[in-house]
Amino acid sequence: MNKPIQLSLGKTKLGYLILLMLSMIFSLSHATTPDYATWKSQQQQHDQRYKAEQTTTANHYLSKPQLSTLDSANKISLNRATLEQLQQLSGIGLKKAEAIVQYREKNGPFKRIEDLQLIKGIGPAIFNKNKARLTL
Repeated sequence: MNKPIQLSLGKTKLGYLILLMLSMIFSLSHATTPDYATWKSQQQQHDQRYKAEQTTTANHYLSKPQLSTLDSANKISLNRATLEQLQQLSGIGLKKAEAIVQYREKNGPFKRIEDLQLIKGIGPAIFNKNKARLTL
């Protein structure tokens, strides 16, 4: 009596195996290989859109705070600017902005915009990046 049960289990396993093999053959026959040229062009388009987004939106969590009244076209007065306004300059963070304010308090107002280079940590490179935006 046990033998017929074993035979039926064997046939069931064989049936599942055949079904599995047929489904694998069917899926392999219908699988399409991706066209490399198409994929590459899609990837390049995606990369271009991503780069465009990155250049237009500088809303990064590490970016400097934006002031609604301060445009990149507006000049920044070395003698009257607040810490936030000074931080809008390229290469000027909180520490350097504080150093500028301390220099103003200790030595009085700047007489020339070039005097900004007298502050520790602000050299010709930072000065030249910001020269067009500076005023007394």
